[in-house]
Amino acid sequence: MGVHGGQHVVFDFDGALEVARQLWGLAENVDTFRGKRDAAATTALRHWQGRYATEFRGSVTAEQGSDTSLSAAMRADARNLATLWSQAMTEEARVRYADHVTEKKQHRSFFHRVEDTILGSHEDYGPEPGPFAVPQPPTFTATGCLPVYT
Repeated sequence: MGVHGGQHVVFDFDGALEVARQLWGLAENVDTFRGKRDAAATTALRHWQGRYATEFRGSVTAEQGSDTSLSAAMRADARNLATLWSQAMTEEARVRYADHVTEKKQHRSFFHRVEDTILGSHEDYGPEPGPFAVPQPPTFTATGCLPVYT
């Protein structure tokens, strides 16, 4: 993992995790209401017969497939947001570290810079930031914070 400079990451870190939590909660609500709707449909169909009962049964079956897909998609989107958060945090931490190293190098004397060029730098810039773990559902709690260098 080499030091590299770059543009600071433009990403709503807090907002992404909040949206992930909300998506996960909405998926839970869809699943909860699915159970209630299924129970109500079973009650309705218990004594209902004929063409309209058949049409209703078809609608219920289609709805069950749709809401299952919807809740799965919302959960997948929430997980994707958490993964993007982790990647963006890692990249921003690396950019900040590169800025920190560049700043320290620029403040070294001319003679130290010549020495660094010839012999290599022995300056301790601190550890490079590692990757951030992906926040996990349902809380999607941040797994770290961005480094601040002085």
